[in-house]
Amino acid sequence: MDELLYGVADGVATITFNRPDKLNALTPEILSALFRRVAEAGADPAVKVIVLTGAGRGFCAGLDLGIIGSGAGGRVELDPGIAPQWGDDIGPDLARFYSGGWNALITCRKPTIAAVNGPAFGWGFILALHCDIRFAARSALFNATFARIGVPGEKGSAWLLSRLVGTARAADLLYTARRFDGADAERLGIVNAVLDDEALMPHVAEYAANVATYSAPRAMAAMKAQIWTAIDDDYTKAFAYADHEQEAATGTEDFREAFASYREKRAPVFKGK
Repeated sequence: MDELLYGVADGVATITFNRPDKLNALTPEILSALFRRVAEAGADPAVKVIVLTGAGRGFCAGLDLGIIGSGAGGRVELDPGIAPQWGDDIGPDLARFYSGGWNALITCRKPTIAAVNGPAFGWGFILALHCDIRFAARSALFNATFARIGVPGEKGSAWLLSRLVGTARAADLLYTARRFDGADAERLGIVNAVLDDEALMPHVAEYAANVATYSAPRAMAAMKAQIWTAIDDDYTKAFAYADHEQEAATGTEDFREAFASYREKRAPVFKGK
């Protein structure tokens, strides 16, 4: 059985962890496949949005316990042979802050959505944090397990949590390694919304399809770059980047298509050009 499923439909690439009997625990092979699939989706003009979720009753329970202590850590990098659909010419240069591998979900210039359908522990929690948007089922559970196994916040988790919830709440979640549910995640600002379990995937599907249909891909790529560098840029630099991208966007096919579709009262057909 393929431990990582991948499919594209109507502009949405869905990547699904597929070890339901292990709550989708990670192996280096699964991580490598995940990062490769994200790179492929980023390079595919047919893909406008990427959704990450898990099969069965779990999102991702973190690193497989059989791997911990074995030295097989998950130090995998993006395949350099996969060229992104857009290079580093859109928006602020993300390469200043991020590299490949674990940062694939950030450096990919397409919107990424985590549909957290169950436990998201350890590295699974971190992968969800690397996505731009997160939706959770009411029964979802989260935790940063690291303090209880004697390691610091791994894979950028302290940095990501501090950006999302502030330093005091990040410290609470990291120091205690406590579990918290979907409702707590929404209250803390970690997820955009919590939904009844049976409503999660239909909601994510509708949300992703709406973005894929009505939002211009090149504009979203520029916005993603702006969002992920916003805290590290000063206002003047951010304003200058925005002006530069606005001027560039007015010469694109997508810009012309947006106004044409509005005049003709139809859905736009964006091509990312």
